[in-house]
Order: sequence, then C-alpha cells, then structure tokens
Amino acid sequence: MKIAKSTSFLFLLIASISSISIPVLAQNQNKLATVFENIEKLNGNDMIERLASQRNEFNKNRKNAKLPKAEYIINRNNLTIITFNGLDYYVKNNRVIGIQGLNLSDEALVQITEKLVLLDSVQYSYSEKSDVDFQNERLFLLSLKMLSTTTRDIAALAKTNNPSLNVENNIAKMRLPNVDKISGIITVQSLVQLNK
Repeated sequence: MKIAKSTSFLFLLIASISSISIPVLAQNQNKLATVFENIEKLNGNDMIERLASQRNEFNKNRKNAKLPKAEYIINRNNLTIITFNGLDYYVKNNRVIGIQGLNLSDEALVQITEKLVLLDSVQYSYSEKSDVDFQNERLFLLSLKMLSTTTRDIAALAKTNNPSLNVENNIAKMRLPNVDKISGIITVQSLVQLNK
C-alpha cells in the first residue's frame, strides 16, 4: 500500500510538471493501483518455517504422512514481494530486482540473487530427494537454515545509519553458501563412521 501511495505521489508530481490533464492522470493512477493489487506478497520467514515444520511432521509419521511437495521460495516469474526479517525483497523472473528502502547497485542485487537463488534451488532439490535418503533430508533442512541466516544477515546490514552503503559494501564479503561442500563433509563423516 505504501508503494501505491508513493507511486501516486510520483504521478501527481510528474503530472504537475508536464501539465498532463487530470483525466489522464486519474486513468494512469487507476491502472497503477490495479497493477500493485496484483502483486503477490509472501512472508519468506513463514514459508521457511512452514517447509521445515511440514518436513518434521512427515518424519514423525512417515508411514501415514504424505510427503510434502517441494516448493520454491525465491523462484518467481511474476513480480512478487517476499518479506524476510522486515525487508521487502522484490523478486521477478528468479531475480531479486530490489529491496524496499535500499538503493543498491545492479552488482549488489546480482550478488544477493546468487546467494538466495542458490539456496532456494538447493532446498528445492533436496526436498525432492529427501524421501529417498536421510542425508538429503538433513541437507534440505540445512539449506533452509542457511537461507534464513543469509536473509537475517542482510537485514542486520540494513539496520545501520547508511543501510544502502552498508549492504553494498558488505554483501560481496558474504560467502556464497556452499551446501555441496557441506554435503561432501557429511558423506566423508558417514564413510568414516562406517569404517569404525
């Protein structure tokens, strides 16, 4: 709703500057309001908790429970607002195209996208495979936790005096999550335990 109000103000300002007639302005404002009403809004933290909870419930009642369907969090074709830790991420075509309240460069948005999309793809893949193998189950839950931690870290960076600059400077320092490396460590640990 805040977006619609600020966009309405922007159109009003443009109209007064370029002397657009009032009927044209009203028509554009109605179209814009319709576009913003069609944007899907999701709570990312709730989605992560729900996916983990569904999986835990399935594990408790494997015989009677239905396997939860794998679900993407970030992978969205249409413009979607996904809220993580109070920050609204604008996602479209599997890319983070902006974060409300932050003025980020395209490079920073690409780095954020790489981290979040990687974790989202990994959690989806391990979710699909988790019925077959317990290790995949662990990696699914681990990837959800890493996704939650990454978004929490970005939110912490945004709670400073100059949030855009702080996120811009520190996002490159954040390591790209490597769930496959962790998978290798788990496999090695499992093989070592088998040898004992």
